[in-house]
Amino acid sequence: MVRNQIIGLTSVLLLSTIMMALSSCLKDDNNTDNASGRARIEITDAPIDDPNIKSVFITVADIKIDGKSWAGFTGKTSFDLLALQNGKTKLLGEGQLDDKTYTEIVLVLDTEVDSSGNNFGSYVEDISGVKRKLEGGTEFVVKAKGNFESKKDQTTDLVVDIDLRKAIMYKAGSTTEFQFVTNAELYESVRLLDKANTGKISGNCSDGVSASDKIVAYAYKVGDYNQNERFPQGTSQVQFKNAVSSSAVGTDGSFSFAFLESGQYEVHFISYEQDAQGILQAKGELQLSVVGSVLNLLQLNVVAKGTINLDLLVTGILFF
Repeated sequence: MVRNQIIGLTSVLLLSTIMMALSSCLKDDNNTDNASGRARIEITDAPIDDPNIKSVFITVADIKIDGKSWAGFTGKTSFDLLALQNGKTKLLGEGQLDDKTYTEIVLVLDTEVDSSGNNFGSYVEDISGVKRKLEGGTEFVVKAKGNFESKKDQTTDLVVDIDLRKAIMYKAGSTTEFQFVTNAELYESVRLLDKANTGKISGNCSDGVSASDKIVAYAYKVGDYNQNERFPQGTSQVQFKNAVSSSAVGTDGSFSFAFLESGQYEVHFISYEQDAQGILQAKGELQLSVVGSVLNLLQLNVVAKGTINLDLLVTGILFF
């Protein structure tokens, strides 16, 4: 009898141990401590300096973070990237992330079919309303460079900034068909930013002097601008290639550089004129005075969550 009681007690203890182990496993499977951070991923754009382009639609089919598809992605989505300028963004997803540092976000684009099942997935719409497919294979990968950290009980707000004027180009021998630039150049045209570490430069540029058809402002890290920037560079022949960001000056003179990482910047305003084929050609750099301020346009200190406001007056033009 005693022996049977001992065996029975041993069985109960063994069963309890197994149940506790199973319970522990289940807790580990659903443990949010390993995914205690959260992230929001938005996307934005810098303008394209081509008056023949009305819209640039892309279809995001997947988001991968450090090589793994992210559960926070809202699902296949199509939108006009060119509409997201001057601080405008589109939310791509929000969800949990492990509490650690990450090094890469990848957007997987569908170039064939959009989120409604229509052709094409990624394309340029010209001013006449014609869709021009962006060539790059059925799926095209856009890698966003930059590190970010997910922290427990915090939400990290991230922005993927694609500079379209650097990211797409005309196909060789064509003035109507488009393609993505080379992988290396595309990588250089995409930034990954933690919004909490960025600031802004904005203002107004009043021009009654240059007779420009269009003005584009370019922001550079201090010391990165030189006269060679006005010449096409690289395989895809991009002008002002090393600019961190750009902003088309509106008809009302407004401009804005959003999501600039903290640091020292210089800004340059370039005058464009339209040739007989309707193509914008850079004709010179505008000479400017800063109204009511002693700020130096070649040394602007951007700080996190701060805004530098500039009131500028065009006083002349230095022709190229």
